[in-house]
Amino acid sequence: MNEITGTLTGGNIFLALSEATNLSETNYTLVKQLSDLQMRIIVITVNQPSPTLKTIYRKNEIDISRVVFIDAITKYALGGLPKDIDNAIFISSPSNLTEIGIGITEMLKENPDEKTCVIIDSVNTMLVYLPSPSVLKFVHFLSSKLRLMDSIGVFLAVEEGLDPLLLTQLTTFADEVLRVPTLPIEISKEVLNSCDPPPFF
Repeated sequence: MNEITGTLTGGNIFLALSEATNLSETNYTLVKQLSDLQMRIIVITVNQPSPTLKTIYRKNEIDISRVVFIDAITKYALGGLPKDIDNAIFISSPSNLTEIGIGITEMLKENPDEKTCVIIDSVNTMLVYLPSPSVLKFVHFLSSKLRLMDSIGVFLAVEEGLDPLLLTQLTTFADEVLRVPTLPIEISKEVLNSCDPPPFF
């Protein structure tokens, strides 16, 4: 079992490596525990559509009001918007990093006094749509932005599906690498005391 403890402070970036069969469970377990700590969660989803994630989150008693989505797969898969468009920005394609970046910036500007965690639901799925250098540039951009905004970042990935060189480069962007073979991930309530409000953006 891996623990995310009081070291989960504002501006910290985590690379969470999960087994493929546990990736979805790692996602909703992490979101639930962050939500229970009254944190605002921004999920960048390229792996599962946001309506599907909302259904999973509700089944696991997650407060959906604390979760917003930057959904890069639903509009691409459907060719249009779904019926459930609440709490989400829909991106035209998982490969459109410009739109995703704009969406992140807009969401981070909202409610700046709330403690915020940004989650990428699958680095591996991003690599299906984009070459490795583009994914690395995006992860570095996002890591830098979150540090400047004093927010937390958690990037989920399946270690076995990553090229060793790519994994090494991703690791350099993170403050800590978490290997998650079993669940739950435990998050200390000390995190609430260790996150400072973000500076003016």
